[in-house]
Amino acid sequence: MRQISAVFIKTIKELYRNKVTVFWTVVWPIIFLFLGIFLFYKADPLSKDPYFRGGITISMIVFSLMLSGFSTLPGIITQDRINGLFLKLRSMPVKQWRDILGRIFGLLFYVIISAILICIVGIVLGARFHLTVTSFFVSLAFLILAAISAAGCGIIIGTFVKNINGAVITGVGISVVSMSLTGVTFPYIFLPKILQTFSRYYPFSSSNAIISYMLSLPEFVGYNPISTLQIIFTVTVSILIFIVSLILYSKFCWQTD
Repeated sequence: MRQISAVFIKTIKELYRNKVTVFWTVVWPIIFLFLGIFLFYKADPLSKDPYFRGGITISMIVFSLMLSGFSTLPGIITQDRINGLFLKLRSMPVKQWRDILGRIFGLLFYVIISAILICIVGIVLGARFHLTVTSFFVSLAFLILAAISAAGCGIIIGTFVKNINGAVITGVGISVVSMSLTGVTFPYIFLPKILQTFSRYYPFSSSNAIISYMLSLPEFVGYNPISTLQIIFTVTVSILIFIVSLILYSKFCWQTD
């Protein structure tokens, strides 16, 4: 537990120490939250509905966790490689799974705090949520699932992109573009058919749709994502991304610099 705790604390400190990280993963989604409520969805008849605004808030939380996993985590991994941390760890009795578990727990803690902050801002702006015991725990499960799969993508980026700026920019680029094309930062109903289909099975936008459908309004989501096929596919792909990332991290990052 000491090894996991040490990596956890190190990850948390690095996340909050970097002001650029805080801007990209917290401040920027909050700016998009303002824009979503007062600009992007302003023409929608339901834009003033508190539960519709809750859907926008949820989308920005998912956007934040994607930015955290896709850009922040690979930046930390790349920095550790440059500092020679992996060389030191290989000479010590440190287990790989404990190292990565500490990183994941650190990221999850950061994501939860960021989600709470964005949620508070959303509530101040009029957002409300349909909260029941079932909807809360199911939504929390898919939020954690999305965070873990985002961490998996970040681990893959950090494993192969060996420049800090390159890793961060790659992660930001992929997350921003993919979120825009799958109806998270922009309305799903405005997407062409091919992107709507992709959105239903892209694990992050799918998790976002499921959470939004349960906590906000069906009209905000644009379709019913609560189907057996979509749920099974989302869970399976998310877990596969994480498993693949661990294999690649172990083989190409931990074992060799």
